[in-house]
Amino acid sequence: MSYRLAVTTRDGKVVQEHFGHARHFHIVELTSDGYRYVETREIEPRCEGAGPEETSHGAARFEPVIELLRDCDAIVTAQIGPGAAQYVIGSGIRIFEARGLVSDILNEMAKTRLLEAKEA
Repeated sequence: MSYRLAVTTRDGKVVQEHFGHARHFHIVELTSDGYRYVETREIEPRCEGAGPEETSHGAARFEPVIELLRDCDAIVTAQIGPGAAQYVIGSGIRIFEARGLVSDILNEMAKTRLLEAKEA
């Protein structure tokens, strides 16, 4: 089985981005054998902006990210706030918080078949 993941990373090497500050989502296909890079998708950060409406954490603020990642099964990010997490999960996309090398994190996810585990 394969899964499509979105990884918040600036350089493609390290998961270091907070979900709401991410400009880049590196899309990968994860299988039990490992992973392969697919593409990078860009978006304006959801938690940055000039005025109150741009920095709002309301559900509608995250809809563009959901649309961008609609074909993904999960997001791997260094950190995500509870409101954003609830909205993302409610949209059918799983979230995994992790920090470190993208290769280490994804290889461990593939090895342990983490995405095959049933949600608690």
